[in-house]
Amino acid sequence: MTPKNHQYDPILAPYDHIRTRTIALIEHDNARIDVLDIAGIGLFGSICSGWLVSWGVLDANARVLELACGSGFYTYSLLEWGARSVLGVDVSTVMMDKARSVGEEKGVAERVAFIEADCTVPKVYDGGEFDVVFGAWLLNYASDREGLVGMFRNVAMNLKDGGRFVSITLPPASNPIDSINAEARARPEPEGSGLLVYKHIKDVEDGVFFGVHAETPVGELYFDCYHLRKEVYEEAAREAGLKGKLEWGVTEVPERFLTENPPGGATLHEVETYKSVPAHGVLVITK
Repeated sequence: MTPKNHQYDPILAPYDHIRTRTIALIEHDNARIDVLDIAGIGLFGSICSGWLVSWGVLDANARVLELACGSGFYTYSLLEWGARSVLGVDVSTVMMDKARSVGEEKGVAERVAFIEADCTVPKVYDGGEFDVVFGAWLLNYASDREGLVGMFRNVAMNLKDGGRFVSITLPPASNPIDSINAEARARPEPEGSGLLVYKHIKDVEDGVFFGVHAETPVGELYFDCYHLRKEVYEEAAREAGLKGKLEWGVTEVPERFLTENPPGGATLHEVETYKSVPAHGVLVITK
């Protein structure tokens, strides 16, 4: 995660706990299933719309830049899915220290590098241009169109021509407050979405500013971010130089979660709500 301040430094433990919950596992499965296909090491077919592969993003030799890498929730999965190497970038030293330690434990540290930097500031990183730029929960920290242009320009500066940017973010919405309200109705307090509860703080010119809160067994989590209109994302991407095909999607619920005791601790009722009110969106853009 890469907010401009270091709001993630003190919440590593509760953040990592949330990433073990059903909502995060559904997100991860959507990315994983078809990625294995395109890497040539899986025969899953299009069980669900696995983002990185159903859009033809990742091949077995891809060099991946991961923006807002956090504590490595996706970093090492990208290697497992076939990437040759991953460069992770984040503003949180604490998060990246955790990600580095995971690489050492897994014995793959030589295939992963990390840079502490603000992903909202355009900068050419060592090792570019990259085949894929991946950003899970990056765009939700842009407060307006100008902020989005900076993020997208950072992507464009580091992505090869014909490469793709994949962003896991909030569901696409022309009226973001409707999305926030639908989330609250479908998954109210105290359980929320995998313990996460969204609270509207104020309207902003291009969408809404809201807080995210969770009480976890290992501590309290809070951060704030923005849900901007989908049209603003699209316009900002074009202005920043990402001129190719642009597609939106939302998470689907794999069958393995549709049981009385789904992986990750959710109730079946919570999982069913993700079918009608998806918690996550995905934006894929070709340069």
